[in-house]
Amino acid sequence: MADDDRKLSYSERDKLNRERGSGGGSRPQSGHARAADEERARQAMVSAESLFAERPGGDLGKELAKTVRAAHGTSDLPAACQAYVDELGAPANAELASIFLDSGQKDLCVLALDALLEKKAKGTLEIEGGLKRQLRILSEDFDDDLASRAEELLE
Repeated sequence: MADDDRKLSYSERDKLNRERGSGGGSRPQSGHARAADEERARQAMVSAESLFAERPGGDLGKELAKTVRAAHGTSDLPAACQAYVDELGAPANAELASIFLDSGQKDLCVLALDALLEKKAKGTLEIEGGLKRQLRILSEDFDDDLASRAEELLE
């Protein structure tokens, strides 16, 4: 192509660049940029896995989670949370765990905090918004079981 002493067209240049493996697809060179790129990739994988992961309990799990959400802010919340625990165990995600923390029942709160600690240990927990505020309040609780777990989540 370039042997006939003529200028290459843009498409010919792009083709040569693709064949050589150069272009915009190369990885960042600095350590900080590479670490940031790897963190973005890890977060994308966590998000993708959560989209395709089977919901705990199938249709029953969806119904129980819906009941817990509907009971949030009412006196029925502890009973709805307990029904969820009886059927499925610990809350399946941070949003449900946050609702469990509002139940006012120590055993349900401890269960929710332990589930969050497991997610944190796996690297699949992102604490933000209302959950972060709840954990800050719990970290100052008089009950050491709740306070120590909340502090560990905030670290």
